[in-house]
Amino acid sequence: MDNLPASIPNTAALLGSALAVCFLLANAKSLPLAHSFRLLPSFYGLLLKPRLFPVAKKTGVLPSEPSTAAAARPALFKHHVTSSRAVLLDLDINMHKSNSTFFADADINRAELLTRLLGPGLAATGPPAAIPLLAAVQCNFKREISPFQAYHLSSRILAWDDKSLFTVTYFLKPGAKLPADVEVAGGPGAVLGDPSLKRSVYAVMVTRYVCKAGRVTVEPAAVLEAAGLLVAGATAQGAEKEKHEAGLVAAGDVEIAVKHGIQYVGDCMV
Repeated sequence: MDNLPASIPNTAALLGSALAVCFLLANAKSLPLAHSFRLLPSFYGLLLKPRLFPVAKKTGVLPSEPSTAAAARPALFKHHVTSSRAVLLDLDINMHKSNSTFFADADINRAELLTRLLGPGLAATGPPAAIPLLAAVQCNFKREISPFQAYHLSSRILAWDDKSLFTVTYFLKPGAKLPADVEVAGGPGAVLGDPSLKRSVYAVMVTRYVCKAGRVTVEPAAVLEAAGLLVAGATAQGAEKEKHEAGLVAAGDVEIAVKHGIQYVGDCMV
């Protein structure tokens, strides 16, 4: 050993360091505290910003009795899509993506969705500004995700009732498309019942939120109206006019989407 060139230990050390850096970079999303840091922008947008920069409350912005039937902006049902990959630290003893890691991935995706859509509506409820509290999660695992396999997360607002707001998150093969006339109109049940679409689905997750302003439960429809996503006065314009002239999703189509969303929630969460 004494006769080994001095450069060999240095080369081995550099190689070991390079491998360690590559491992850390490849598994960055699963490292300790990485999940918390990735949630910081949404934490600011949903919790801190409404309190630091409160929105002036306008008359009629937050109705005491939100409309049960209203047209919607197309953004209400628009998917928020992120990409990811099953890294080494995601794998379980069976050498595929651990079921528990699906929930951590969905946390980031859903938080970004809610921050983008509901920030103004939540701020309009204050003071105190409402916050969406996670109340329940249910995941239907359909196919395994292999080591280093890429996948997409696609979340949208699924439905709501008097107390709860529901989102759906799909884990999809990259490039998979969910046609709105099937997925929004029929809900996750229509996707899983379609022979061609269901082959692209690794898992479907439904999440229930309750919006709280202090101890008061704020109706989700009120938050959606305050955020400009539901338009109560548009129903009288007629379905076709809502669709083509105002650029809205007709009230009847909104009711159908919510109905099928609630039906799926009842099937999978009860």
